[in-house]
Amino acid sequence: MNQNSTNPSKPTMDVILTPMDVQRLLHDDSPDSRASVLEKIALNYNDENFQGRERDIAEQVFRLLMKDVALRVRETLADRIKDNVNVPRDIVLHLANDVESVANPVLIHSKVLSDADLVSIVEKSHDMGKLVAISKREVVSLRVSDALVETRYAQVMSSLLSNDGASLTDRAFEKIAEDFRNDATVMQALSQKPKLPITVVERIITQVSAAVAQELRGQYKLSDSELAKDTNHAREDFMVRLLENSLHDDEIEALVAQMAAEDRLTPSIAMTALCRGQLAFFTMALASFAGIPVVNAKKLVADRGAHGFNGLYQKSGLPDTMMDAMRLLLRAVQDMVGDSAIPGSMLYANRLAERVIVSAGSQQIEYLPYFIALVRQNQHRA
Repeated sequence: MNQNSTNPSKPTMDVILTPMDVQRLLHDDSPDSRASVLEKIALNYNDENFQGRERDIAEQVFRLLMKDVALRVRETLADRIKDNVNVPRDIVLHLANDVESVANPVLIHSKVLSDADLVSIVEKSHDMGKLVAISKREVVSLRVSDALVETRYAQVMSSLLSNDGASLTDRAFEKIAEDFRNDATVMQALSQKPKLPITVVERIITQVSAAVAQELRGQYKLSDSELAKDTNHAREDFMVRLLENSLHDDEIEALVAQMAAEDRLTPSIAMTALCRGQLAFFTMALASFAGIPVVNAKKLVADRGAHGFNGLYQKSGLPDTMMDAMRLLLRAVQDMVGDSAIPGSMLYANRLAERVIVSAGSQQIEYLPYFIALVRQNQHRA
């Protein structure tokens, strides 16, 4: 029985490669002929039909044709060996540094390329197509992602963020949010990523609010003052809801620092947070306003006497007329720590309002009705 008939699933070449075959490939003027022979060689190479000397000769053919003047020949080679992990690295690397149509198949698919190879290509290449191709790889490591983020190309960022196989550090997310804060497409792609750093989410909320403002401006012909009022309220509402996601103190502190640095930390949002039971954010906001360490602010807020909170409040620059009402509200929030009602819920708002009213008794405290109304208003779930 013919040996080839025992394994019909593995086609073999019409002839075994010899040095003469290699010379014929070199001197044939027809790109079609060279591409046709290359197809056969690559097919048998990928199917592991070559052993020993035949395999060595096939790889030499690849090395010769990776420099072929005909683009079609080089494109054929790249496409046929892109998934083969046994192709010598020098061949894949040469193709990866060729023109985009040759490079992209191996940049996207080849596992022969190391992270160091990919980073080197990213750092040296100004070809957008190659950078996007690397961002589409099945797995993009933290090291390669960092290099891509440094390119600061919007198209590359959108592609990278859309790739579930791409790993990014918190710092990379923050850099994208900072560099592309005015790019709606990139920010939209960023918003779809799970488990973003809280500081990145805050930037996204800010940008979403700005985008909504522009849409409202055009649709309803609203004035700047009207827009500012509505969008600021929406932003504050989003931000305080964000605080309900079991954040660590260091995350909240980073958020407060970022908002303060970019003039988005306001007395209004601090008061809204307190009315929703967000004690940590409120305390850190006061620390920022007062310009003191958070640890000191926590001690002053925790002081059940009159001096601690009063001193912090006065140093923060908030309105003196609201201090008594806010102190009463703060004590009520502190007393509800561990309560079964969930901050932000209707039940929490009702219990907090009742506790404030009972604590006030018959006292006439300026702005207290305003804060009670704010407490009842600042609930968004049952």
